[in-house]
Amino acid sequence: MQREIEAWGISTISLSNNPAATERVNPPRWMRVRFPRGSMLGEPGNRDKHLAVLRDTLAALETIREPGGHAELPYRWEAAPVVWRGKPLTEGSYS
Repeated sequence: MQREIEAWGISTISLSNNPAATERVNPPRWMRVRFPRGSMLGEPGNRDKHLAVLRDTLAALETIREPGGHAELPYRWEAAPVVWRGKPLTEGSYS
């Protein structure tokens, strides 16, 4: 979908917490976040972090020019780990 939107001259960017999978898909631009799966903007209820992630991601549209280009956001998860199927998800765990 991003490639089609880009073909119309509209820049796009994705958020990813799984760099290996994102590199296989090769979107036009993407930002890495170090948050658990399902929490791409940060901890629930942390409005300030959500807005900062969105602002920084949109600002990256100005700096990431090459196809497949990416950067990493500096934010880290600050709440208790997210539990999925009885296991805490840590950075880098996706299942």
